[in-house]
Amino acid sequence: MPFTAITPGNGLPGRRRVLLAACMGAFMSTLDISIVNIALPQIAADLHCSLEQVSWVVVAYLLTNASFLLTSGRLGDLLAPGRLYSLGILMFTSASALCGLSQGWLGLVVFRAVQGLGTSLMLGLAPKLIAQSYQEGERGLALGLFSTAFATGISLGAPLGGVITSHLGWPFIFFINIPICGLTLLAGGRPLVRLSPGATWNWQAVDLGGSLTLAGSLGCLLLALNRLSEIGLENSRTLLMLSLATVFFGLLICLERRQTFPLLHPDLWRRRAFYLEAAMAYIAPAAVLGIFFLLPFFLERIYHYSPDQTGFILAVMSVTSGAIAPLGGFLADRLGNLTILRISAALILAGLGLFWFTDLETSTLGLALRLAIIGTGFGLFHAPNLNEVLRGVQPDLVGLAASTITALKNIGSLSGVTLIVTVFAWGHQPQTSLTPGVGLELSNFHRAFAAMTMVAFIHLISSWVRR
Repeated sequence: MPFTAITPGNGLPGRRRVLLAACMGAFMSTLDISIVNIALPQIAADLHCSLEQVSWVVVAYLLTNASFLLTSGRLGDLLAPGRLYSLGILMFTSASALCGLSQGWLGLVVFRAVQGLGTSLMLGLAPKLIAQSYQEGERGLALGLFSTAFATGISLGAPLGGVITSHLGWPFIFFINIPICGLTLLAGGRPLVRLSPGATWNWQAVDLGGSLTLAGSLGCLLLALNRLSEIGLENSRTLLMLSLATVFFGLLICLERRQTFPLLHPDLWRRRAFYLEAAMAYIAPAAVLGIFFLLPFFLERIYHYSPDQTGFILAVMSVTSGAIAPLGGFLADRLGNLTILRISAALILAGLGLFWFTDLETSTLGLALRLAIIGTGFGLFHAPNLNEVLRGVQPDLVGLAASTITALKNIGSLSGVTLIVTVFAWGHQPQTSLTPGVGLELSNFHRAFAAMTMVAFIHLISSWVRR
């Protein structure tokens, strides 16, 4: 018996429980990125693996997560999204247990990849769950709370990971996911599994060929960007990954032209509002998270801050972003998405511009103020951006639209890191890289800050283009 489509905001019972389940999933997904980073040295020591090998514990998770986001969103449009979301939680839970029990490097990497698949279902479907449960006039606040949960996971990951790793050992950074996953399933309960898709099931609509070629293209691109910041464009492996990404993307375009229900759906990309918001979803994380990557080196090498001091200062941006996100959604519902997006872009530009003029006389309070301005702008960005994307999208494409935006944010984040490292090292010898123990010049950082300010300026211009 086919599922019956429902329209957003039809008074679905238990919608707050659905929102809570979506927020808890977002919290777990981002927590598992930052919490694992802290434990990498101990994992490398216990499993007797190199730095390059242990980096795959992070890369495998991010690759499978980003590569299958669009497919997850499309499946959510065709199958019951709440049940698929629950399946993602179960995959994530099982993989977390297996990660904690891993006795070798390769097994840990494989189970992390499975974790990433579970996360792609959770992050790819969560915005659709919210869109189906809240109507347009109140959806902004719900998306703002979702963004807060996202930021909270990032903020708590580092300190929580440090405590758990120090007192219980690295396996428990994975075991902690098990009770949280159980609570998430209980929170959603029956209202979650009762959510129906926006279209009836059709095998052709899955676009398996498009899903595989898109996953291949995104996977190779992310690998290339990851290696580009470390070994440069001249390296044969980087060039190979970029070439494969191009080949896969070419195959994707050829397949999509013949597909009745393409993954890169023309009904989405023909909408001016969609592709402009998609561009902003790529640019904003590139500017903000690129600078966030460089700041630990800046604070420790130029200001000689301890890791603890650096962590507390960097937390200002994450905490501010998470705290302000519900306000961004609330204001977007009342003042309009574009108004809040323009304010957000102006604040991000102002904060990054102030870093461009930072010198040794800048106080700790001054640094924290700059981060608070950027965090406020970034916190205001997420809910109106996604809300504007979903506005007017037909129900059977909501999951695909939301997952496309999430994938672009992931790619933008890694692109920002690659750009800022490349600009920092441009024109210098290898000894001026970001390798620990090397003296770094303030002018190098100013050049990198200037590059990110230019990216933020492009973001501001994009926000003023007519929809």
